[in-house]
Amino acid sequence: MAQAAAPSVSLTVPLPATTIGAASAADLAAMAGLINEAETVAIFGGDGCEQAQDEVRELAARLKAPVGYSFKGKLWLEHDNPNAVGMSGLLGYGGCHSAINNADVLLMLGTDFPFTAFLPQKKVKTIQVDRDPGKIGRRAPLELGVVGDVAATLRALAPMVEDKRGDHFLREHVAQTEHARRRLRHYVTKGPSIKPIRPEYVAAVLSELADDDAVFTVDTGTPVIWAARHIEYGRDRRLFGSFTWASMASASPNAFGAALSFPGRQVIALCGDGGFTMLGMGDLLTQVQRKARVVNVIFNNGMLDFVNIEQQEAGFVPFGTDFANPDFGQVATALGAHGIRVEEPGDVRDVLQAALAHADGPVVVDVVVDRYALALPSHVPAATAKGFTLSIAKQVLSGKMDDVIETVEHNVRLL
Repeated sequence: MAQAAAPSVSLTVPLPATTIGAASAADLAAMAGLINEAETVAIFGGDGCEQAQDEVRELAARLKAPVGYSFKGKLWLEHDNPNAVGMSGLLGYGGCHSAINNADVLLMLGTDFPFTAFLPQKKVKTIQVDRDPGKIGRRAPLELGVVGDVAATLRALAPMVEDKRGDHFLREHVAQTEHARRRLRHYVTKGPSIKPIRPEYVAAVLSELADDDAVFTVDTGTPVIWAARHIEYGRDRRLFGSFTWASMASASPNAFGAALSFPGRQVIALCGDGGFTMLGMGDLLTQVQRKARVVNVIFNNGMLDFVNIEQQEAGFVPFGTDFANPDFGQVATALGAHGIRVEEPGDVRDVLQAALAHADGPVVVDVVVDRYALALPSHVPAATAKGFTLSIAKQVLSGKMDDVIETVEHNVRLL
């Protein structure tokens, strides 16, 4: 990673004063009992672990527990964590899904992960810890629900739990994660020679070149996949997006706000082409006027890709998701920004390096990426697989065999 040009500034907003502390003595005793009786324990953490990063790592080390996380939790629990096993859900990778669904006991810490098809339903004894009583038990069946601050609860729990000796469960799922990372690196390693440009390669190069305290903002759409899988965040990097409401077109305006709030800090917007045309182009005028140092990177695949995926997941033939884009680099130049269009994979690194170094106002990097790039999760629920199978069959019968073949050919390594 490049060294930061400006002092690190935290994006964390201090939490308001609260009376929520550690869990009750009875709950702590019950937690310790379940953990001590279990042979294997897994941890699944979310955004509520922001202030409990050290406590989670210390407990995981003692319990030989794999640590998985939601997208919001990745920022706090992946870096510097030898027990990290990736994410679950449709963005997922690594050994997370297997670990949380096959442990004797699962600790859900500070997460309201909504995708219940990926969470254990019966055989795993699940303990959920959250500050908000309304979130307890609404996503998965619980053995024990605990209301309390995650950090305070884990500190109080620590003297009550016994260290685990066997690490076979941890080693198994760390190995799965390492294997998944090698697969994810295929289109990164081959990126300079593959045309159309692979979006995985673009995200990985950004991760390598960006400052250690860079702020990444991300559109709701396929950019979240590349942000989840190919950008390393570290202790000082920050990620911001509409991850709860899934509002479109937020990356560029969020980046603009971050640039104004933290002048001198590198801010990178990972934009979908649909999101940028919806809001980013209008917002760019104000970025130019304020000379905001924002690097808008557009993953231009000529479609609303996430909507396309959702239609296929539902078993439909995709409809209304394709559109014709302008050259966003030329549009940006006409609006007074520094605009660049990238169509050759060999140009990606130099262009991104120059864009990140640009200090005089906003930059728009229009990267024409492979529209057929897939991002398969580590686990595909049966209903999702059924929907895609039905959609592919319908596409073949409706004369779209060429698109099906293109999708397979462009993703043969992952498939």
